[in-house]
Amino acid sequence: MFKRVIWMGAGFGAGLSSSYWVKRAVNRRVERYVPSEVRRTVGAKARSAGATVKSAVDEGRVTMRAYQRDAEAAVAAPRVAGGSPPPSGPRLRAVPD
Repeated sequence: MFKRVIWMGAGFGAGLSSSYWVKRAVNRRVERYVPSEVRRTVGAKARSAGATVKSAVDEGRVTMRAYQRDAEAAVAAPRVAGGSPPPSGPRLRAVPD
């Protein structure tokens, strides 16, 4: 049992140190071969993509809340004689901010 613990620790240490070494080696190669302008452009594009995703999520939340208000208003509205019954199906839940 003790041998397994030792070999497990040795494997973990080897994996951890080799992954750290590979990461440093790749970063050094990137720094050497990629011009600084390309690095800045890629960084700007990545930040831009993050902002695009955030705005899409915000827009989805606004639309979802509007749909939620409309659905709750339709369910809560009194029926007029001869009108259609309220929709049946799963209840809609509010989404927290």
